Amino acid sequence: MTTAQAVASLSEIAPGRVTCGIGVGDRTTLEMLGYELKEPLQAIRESVELIRKMLSGETVQYQGAKFNVKGGKFNFKVQTRIPIYIGAQGPKMLRLASQIGDGVLINASHPLDVEDAMKHIRLGVEESGKDLESLDVAAYTSISIDRDARKAEKAVKPVVAYIAAGSPHLILDKHGIPAHLADEIRSDITKGKWGEAFAKVTPEMIEAFSICGTPETCVEKIHALAKLGVTQVVAGSPLGLNVRESIDLLGVVVLPSFM
Repeated sequence: MTTAQAVASLSEIAPGRVTCGIGVGDRTTLEMLGYELKEPLQAIRESVELIRKMLSGETVQYQGAKFNVKGGKFNFKVQTRIPIYIGAQGPKMLRLASQIGDGVLINASHPLDVEDAMKHIRLGVEESGKDLESLDVAAYTSISIDRDARKAEKAVKPVVAYIAAGSPHLILDKHGIPAHLADEIRSDITKGKWGEAFAKVTPEMIEAFSICGTPETCVEKIHALAKLGVTQVVAGSPLGLNVRESIDLLGVVVLPSFM
């Protein structure tokens, strides 16, 4: 309900420009906070149902396995429809996201992962009776861009460390990343050993879990994702060592290549 209220309030300020993004969260971060990741599919399904009911303006009576709401209702009307995008990485979550979401946020930056994800997205779309064209498929990527590729790599290492630490062994194996190394990074992060964790990030991890490099390299990598069915790319952190300069490069050099 808090999420629904937050996006509805934002919509009052920026009608037609607000999207609700939801996901189960990062395993490593949840562990640090003392939370156990349990029944994520059910949690997402119920969350989306509840958010939609609240945004529709109805008085919500809801009894689920995860949530129980009695008489929840906004005291104002949401003027514009707010689409819900679901973050997903595993096969089951990708299928669910494509079935019940307005958009899917694929937590992937590499063509191999996007190609696999699209198989599950297509299956979910078919099962729900929707058209793939009606679904926005967004690649939620870690982007680091700089005229100097080495600076881009330096900036992206902390983010890639978290991604590698939270990635299933199946994903790690696909990219030739030793599972024990990712486990070591996760252990370092949970213990607050940031420097040790970031130092263990390899070029293979950067290649697998980010779009990183010069503007020309980033354009090439984004084009590769578009060919697989991605309809938009979300530029996630870190963007670069100098965020202002990186934003300018994205706007002046990268975006015009897709217009």
